[in-house]
Amino acid sequence: MDRKILFEKEVLDYLGLPSIPKKLWDGVSSFSRGIAILCHRGGYDGYGVCSFDADHERKPRIVKVFGQDPFRVIDSIFVVPSYMSSIDDVVDMDLDDSSKEKAELLLKEAYELEHEGVDDDVLGLPKHEYYFDNIKNDDEARAFIKSWNQRNRIKGRIPKSHEGLVMRLSVIYSEIEKHNISNKKVK
Repeated sequence: MDRKILFEKEVLDYLGLPSIPKKLWDGVSSFSRGIAILCHRGGYDGYGVCSFDADHERKPRIVKVFGQDPFRVIDSIFVVPSYMSSIDDVVDMDLDDSSKEKAELLLKEAYELEHEGVDDDVLGLPKHEYYFDNIKNDDEARAFIKSWNQRNRIKGRIPKSHEGLVMRLSVIYSEIEKHNISNKKVK
């Protein structure tokens, strides 16, 4: 780019990116975060943050402007790649080689910090999908929740969906664990 575009540092800090993405927006696809080059009324160009949902919007929506003057027009938009959660995804990132190396290093460090000295048994996480070993399917989960609600005088409907059942069982499991921990402290 031949021209000077202001607020590069600000937009990179705001989005937590190492550099401006290279992928130019195709004009039709949705994106959650993008970097727009805005032509301001003060006669300068500056970066801004935008988003676009093709299902609900006709044009990109500007989320953050760093300049003092209002902007006249959006010159171009660079799509920010979605968050990459694994080291294997670094290959697909739309960054230069040095930024890819930095991203890979950050993901490795984050993985090491996240898994350092942590075991599922220490966290008390169940290994069973339904949280309780005696529950094998949705019907048994409904019966368990119904019984739990009656014993604890809880009013309300029993979830119908699998996800709702599992979420309710997770709450019950958490309450039981909390009760077990508080009993251990009392003794």
